[in-house]
Amino acid sequence: MNLQESANQYALVLRQLLPTGVYDTSAKTTLAKDIYAHALAFAQADLDAKRLLNVITDIPVELLPEYERDYGLPLKCTVNATKTVQERIQTLKWVMDKKNVLNRLYVKELLAQFGITLLELVNYKPMQCTAPCTSPVNTDVLRYKVKLKLKAPVNADINCIIENYLPAYIRYDIEVI
Repeated sequence: MNLQESANQYALVLRQLLPTGVYDTSAKTTLAKDIYAHALAFAQADLDAKRLLNVITDIPVELLPEYERDYGLPLKCTVNATKTVQERIQTLKWVMDKKNVLNRLYVKELLAQFGITLLELVNYKPMQCTAPCTSPVNTDVLRYKVKLKLKAPVNADINCIIENYLPAYIRYDIEVI
């Protein structure tokens, strides 16, 4: 979409936002010219922002606090809050890329962010092949369970990590080796 088309779209929306019956919404009035001038400014700002975002490949250090605030950083449950700028940018990029997907790699990388080494992740499937189709699956007896085998020492608060970053419908059994 070029500048002219974008400005026309903005002008259409701005005209629709005028109170009904108070202003003349026809295209020949002074108000319409004013609306179009504002729409052109919005379209130009939008176009400039898209160009700027296409040019920026890395996170500027000056904008790091804003990026961290937008993505909920620093991470909760962090043992050592003093990180270098490069470590902060690396954590921010990891959060931006991951989108909180629950799989083995995500859990391993998440725990690595807190200095915890995941040795093994054991899945238990709560399904009984002899049970009827209508029997409950996720009861207290048959919970979805995951066993996390972690390398000692574990300096981070693992319960805080589980509470804030992993799904609540899974029961996590922790074993420190």
